[in-house]
Amino acid sequence: MKIILSLLLISTTLANAQIADLATHNIVKDSLITKLNRNDYKAVYSMADSGFKAGFSENDIINFLENIRSLGKISSSTLLNDGIESKEYRLFFAKKSLQLTLGVNNPKTFQSFGLSFYKLPVVNTRIKFASDNPLKTPLDSIVQRAVATYMSNKNVAGISVGVLKDGKMYSYNFGEVKKGSGQIANNNTLYEIGSITKTFTGILLANAVIEGKVKLNDDIRKYLDGGYPNLEFGGQPIQLVHLSNHTSRLPSQPNIYNMQVSPFDPSIKFDAKMLKDILHHISLDTLPGTKVEYSNFAVGLLGSILEKVYGMSYEQILKTFILEPYKMSKTKITFSKPDFTYYAQGYDVEGSLTSYWRNKLAEPAGGIRSTVHDMLLYMKEQLNKKNTAASLSHQLSFGTTKNGKGLNWGIGTTKTGNHLRWSHDGGTDGFTSLCLIYPELNAGIILLTNNGDHDNGSFYEIGKAIYNSWLP
Repeated sequence: MKIILSLLLISTTLANAQIADLATHNIVKDSLITKLNRNDYKAVYSMADSGFKAGFSENDIINFLENIRSLGKISSSTLLNDGIESKEYRLFFAKKSLQLTLGVNNPKTFQSFGLSFYKLPVVNTRIKFASDNPLKTPLDSIVQRAVATYMSNKNVAGISVGVLKDGKMYSYNFGEVKKGSGQIANNNTLYEIGSITKTFTGILLANAVIEGKVKLNDDIRKYLDGGYPNLEFGGQPIQLVHLSNHTSRLPSQPNIYNMQVSPFDPSIKFDAKMLKDILHHISLDTLPGTKVEYSNFAVGLLGSILEKVYGMSYEQILKTFILEPYKMSKTKITFSKPDFTYYAQGYDVEGSLTSYWRNKLAEPAGGIRSTVHDMLLYMKEQLNKKNTAASLSHQLSFGTTKNGKGLNWGIGTTKTGNHLRWSHDGGTDGFTSLCLIYPELNAGIILLTNNGDHDNGSFYEIGKAIYNSWLP
């Protein structure tokens, strides 16, 4: 889960369609670019053939394309893939590149059309990379082999790996904190951990329950000012637990009413009025508590409720009940100028530098910055049976132990080894993270990278390889 803009590929079937040549595709592509640069989204829709229009309405396409308005004008394009049924282009907008997938059968209309973020291809040409791995123990060798494929991609800057086993903590750093700097990460290097933040919010909710301040089955409207008859379905209200296990039916990234902008956009100053506007215009489609649908907004709302319950800011609550007791001295949301000397430089999916992410609503859902050492301390506390709030957050609140939810924790059973696992991944524009905890093995793994490619399978294979080394 990730605090990023998401554009979905939209298309129709190409069965029995005539296949146009590249020159014809280029004519349609250039016409689309002209219309997109004029923000004339109705004209874009007018170029669709009847098959496309049968699947998507004009409003569908206009709403879809409104998401790219903030990226600016398209300055140029390049061909990425000259496929048989469709062509792929990279469109260079003022702020970011998008990938256009286009299928046409004549110079005036398209039959398939889609936009997604352009992602640098994997280039596995790096043979050597910097490391602080002493390569003296079996675990050292296991971690080195585990990261080899990921780090062979020259587009990856670096990664920090933390391993917790039987109470002992081990950390490893590879690559660079900034490309070309020659500087390797260390135990104090800060990464954006993205949605792993949600597990902290789950523990804070559990703490409020233990202190008797709230109940998991409380109607969330108990903690909201004003009436919200729309925040229920079939007489079933949204409960606090639903905000924490993604069954609330609240949208993940709703637009701020009448602004057509995500409430997680770092360019806006999110406030209580915006929250009320969003909540008043939500319409539930299913009974809360019956179906999982991931929602960043739900966890952001939960953080706002906890602020009201405790009479403190989210970061103050975080410091009081987690950061200080866990001795996570480097972890924070708000930074002073000297803190930035420890901050890894993030890179987005197209390899561009990313800026520091800050948004009030995002704080409980993805706003924490941490280090590999502090995250090892965090995992250690999850395995501390005396930590009642952490233990409550791991209790199943939806689904089964094969595939379920705790309080913002994913709960599952490994396919190999049949071990219980508590987990969460995360990502912002320039960072990706993964936290895996195996209570039956008294073990955990934390992965932190300054690469915003959240779909890179070799990143997740690192955790799998380390876990497999513990199997008989």
